Amino acid sequence: MSLHKDEAIVLSKRAYGESDRIIHLFTREAGKVSAIAKGAGKSRKRFVNTLEPFNHIRVEYFEKQGRGMVRIENADLVTANNGIEMSMRRACSASFFAEFVDRLTREREHNGTLFTALKEFIELARTKDPVYADILHYELLMLDALGYHPNFDTCVYCGAAMEETERLHFSRERGGILCAVCAQSLPHRRCTQGLISGFLSAKAMRGGFATGALEREAQEIMESFLAYHIDTDFRSYRLLKTLVF
Repeated sequence: MSLHKDEAIVLSKRAYGESDRIIHLFTREAGKVSAIAKGAGKSRKRFVNTLEPFNHIRVEYFEKQGRGMVRIENADLVTANNGIEMSMRRACSASFFAEFVDRLTREREHNGTLFTALKEFIELARTKDPVYADILHYELLMLDALGYHPNFDTCVYCGAAMEETERLHFSRERGGILCAVCAQSLPHRRCTQGLISGFLSAKAMRGGFATGALEREAQEIMESFLAYHIDTDFRSYRLLKTLVF
């Protein structure tokens, strides 16, 4: 049995028996880790307020040689989730990204870029109500870290560069934009002028979309893209959609 020390975001917590808790963590070094915290539901001193969802912690855990669930030995709070409970929008958006990371990653796969993106979004949600441009920015960052990022820069089929005014065709099947020539023979959705530049602005965190109609169109494209390539129903997204979009 070996002892590991790491930095983590708490994704979720649930009861296990009368006094133990099952904790899902996303760590900087080890990726997703499922853990048991013995006595966390009964002790008034050990783990008090430390293993709550969205907390940023430093954790020590024991891991058996055959892996499986680890046992948390100690956890110290780095940053509490204070502020996220101030609005449903903050809580739902944090829940969405915690579920996003939990469901799209496998145990013990290191992804430092994904950890940083999740930590940054949790920090943002502690201080403000995220708008759609914020959510899209981190959604694109996390998709990029997971290898699913849609291409908004060049034609995904032939690689041709395009001027901003030429970026009018998006193929969910191919995972990005098409030039006018390739769009003639490949399935795609024709986009409103300015939509793709809005995606690029959100990706670079320079703002969002010029109109509410463009924002709704972007949402539809992202939903279609995720449904085709990931095919995962995020429960928290359904509620988030009613609050933000």
